Amino acid sequence: MTVRKRKRKRKKLPPTLSNTGFIGATFADTDELARNEYHFPRKQMKITHHVLDALLQGATHLFQQHKVEAAISCVYLPKYKKIGLVLSKQPFGRNEGIGYFINYLKEIGHIEWDEKTKDYEIHNTSFIGVVFADLEKIAKFTFDFELELLSKFVKDLIIPAKELFLQHNVKAYLSGVENEDQHKVGFVLSIKPYDERKEADLYFVEYLKERGLYEEDESEEELVPIHTKWSLFK
Repeated sequence: MTVRKRKRKRKKLPPTLSNTGFIGATFADTDELARNEYHFPRKQMKITHHVLDALLQGATHLFQQHKVEAAISCVYLPKYKKIGLVLSKQPFGRNEGIGYFINYLKEIGHIEWDEKTKDYEIHNTSFIGVVFADLEKIAKFTFDFELELLSKFVKDLIIPAKELFLQHNVKAYLSGVENEDQHKVGFVLSIKPYDERKEADLYFVEYLKERGLYEEDESEEELVPIHTKWSLFK
């Protein structure tokens, strides 16, 4: 007679974060955004730039709190059909951001130099660059398309912006994250380098859990807690 030994299942260890430099996250709830859904195509964007700018203003606030000289905002120029991320080492106002973006477009030949833009003069000398997307081929915007743009900008447009920070020795690290199960999109922020592919999503999940904003799934493993002090959307 053979006796079969019952194998004990090894308890899985929770994944750990090697980075201790995380300082917070900013995010938007896509379900909340859906409440602003519009049903007819529009000539100008209504949602994407506002959400993206709010997320980035929150990131700027967090970096400044942790003594990191980094400022970033989203600027939308419907007249020129451009949307861009404006970067600086110091915080700047809306008009300065528009002025910097317009001057940049003049420098690369997208706007004539003699065009009047006096209302958007620049007083901040800490600007370090701009990353922009051209929307000239988009005749009409829909709500669904704006959400797709938001996702693309969070995940893709932020990459060259981060490279600009690093080129100017600005130690501000951020990653775009999107969690469809939790209906969230946003950024995680750190003052130290980290493995974006492995750690960004993990950090974001834990950030949501600590604030009671995570929809629990009983099959999910318990992860390690991370402590942060501030959120754009509390």
